[in-house]
Amino acid sequence: MQSLFRQQAVDNKYVRFHGPIVLVHHWSNTALVLFLATIIVVSASFACLFGFTRKESVSGIVIPDKSLLSITAPKAGSLSGVLVREGQTVREGDALYVISSERTTAQGQTQATINDSVHRQIGRLQDELSRHERQAGAQLRESKEQIKSLHASLEHLDAELAAQRQKVQLLRDLSERMTDLAKEGSISRNTAALRAADLLEQQSRLASLEAQRLALLRDLSTARVRSEELPLQAERETSQLKRDILGKEQQASEGEARREVIVRALQSGRVAGLVARTGQPVVAGQFLSNIIPEGSVLEAELYVPTRAAGFVRPGTDVLLRYDAFPYQKFGQFKGVVREVALAAVLTSELRGLGGEAQAISNKSEPVYLMRVRLERQSVATSSGELPIKPGMQLSASLIMEHRTLAAWAFGSLPALAK
Repeated sequence: MQSLFRQQAVDNKYVRFHGPIVLVHHWSNTALVLFLATIIVVSASFACLFGFTRKESVSGIVIPDKSLLSITAPKAGSLSGVLVREGQTVREGDALYVISSERTTAQGQTQATINDSVHRQIGRLQDELSRHERQAGAQLRESKEQIKSLHASLEHLDAELAAQRQKVQLLRDLSERMTDLAKEGSISRNTAALRAADLLEQQSRLASLEAQRLALLRDLSTARVRSEELPLQAERETSQLKRDILGKEQQASEGEARREVIVRALQSGRVAGLVARTGQPVVAGQFLSNIIPEGSVLEAELYVPTRAAGFVRPGTDVLLRYDAFPYQKFGQFKGVVREVALAAVLTSELRGLGGEAQAISNKSEPVYLMRVRLERQSVATSSGELPIKPGMQLSASLIMEHRTLAAWAFGSLPALAK
């Protein structure tokens, strides 16, 4: 049977003149692959580990964590006394300033003259009060002595009345017997009549003594009433004099208040921002100094625009740059957001809160107030540590978020997929 293939083809299948195919790898290909792999790994690591930080620059001011107390002049006048110095520690109630509103005329100081006159009146009233108290005491002692004397007279009169009653009784009995004897004829009627006359005389004396006793009782009652009324009367007169003295003292106090006003510390702390000078004229409400409350620490108050407040929360890191310490030389200072206001504040409401607040209030955008806890209360300089002071203006960078390059490149893919 004839084969389908030619014999030469079949023989050629079993006869080979070459070996198997071998692929040869050059070293440059391996180096290229390793180089590309390294670039991919490094790029991926850089994209995953490195990125960028989004910051927001805001302005602010250094303030104590407790409210800074501003001392202002309560009335117009001139500063006749500045009793404190910058940085001095004061206690609540300590005198800080003396403001005088004294007016001087050709006759001298008007209010001082009025006050001297009022003080002289007070002195006269006090002398009168002393005399009245002495007189009231003497009258009360005299009244008590009078009552005591009337009691003694009454006791003596009672004894005399008792003796007189006995005498009258004896004469009555004797007169009755003698009358009986005269009727019997034992004695003459004249003798009996004389005894009857003696009885009438003694009875008249008894009636006189009883009238004297009634008069003594009336005098004693009057003396007792007077003795009871004397303290009340003295108290009324004393109270009236004391009211007069109190009124004059109040008048003097008002005069002194019109003449001089002492400004006192409303809380304990340290004097800061002292601008008052002795002899300086002031108007009501004029700023004199601040008081930093005792035990307070400094912190930064930031004024954050609404566009930058969305990602800020307590714990957000802050980099601070004080205007008084250029960051090019002293660097930036760390801080942490302690408190974030729940609502924005209109810039018009920031007026009067300080220099920085006054500057930012020129803008129309509302701001959020944020308190930042400072990492340090001083700045290291070549001459030593310099304290940070209240009122220092600053700028700050809020660390809003940190995103890696990978997150930035692929972070929007899920949103695109949706």
